[in-house]
Amino acid sequence: MKQAEMFFEAGANGGGEALYRRPDGTFFTSGSRGGMLDEEEDPIISWQHEYPDFQNYWDEFLRKNGNFWPFLYPFFIHSEAVAVIQKAIDGYFDENNDPREDRVDLEFHFNNWRHAMGRDHQ
Repeated sequence: MKQAEMFFEAGANGGGEALYRRPDGTFFTSGSRGGMLDEEEDPIISWQHEYPDFQNYWDEFLRKNGNFWPFLYPFFIHSEAVAVIQKAIDGYFDENNDPREDRVDLEFHFNNWRHAMGRDHQ
């Protein structure tokens, strides 16, 4: 029996989320955050959500994380997700009109994403 395969994983200190693809082509997440301080001040919260495809997941990922998403660390990106993520990288400044004067920091983070995609391009 074929099992779900990892499709995407990203996170930051104190939390993260993995996306898996089932054999039927649907997706689900498994994520958690919290616990960096103590259980009372920063309770651990976990979740699971269902998605019909990667694009639906990615659209929600962008909405949920806003223009902070490049600062999350990508641990794993399936090759089939590369085109969607590359489009988000290519359009980041146009879509967000990010006022940051120092794009060097953002380029550092985008290079993390490119590396996780198996690409060394800009």
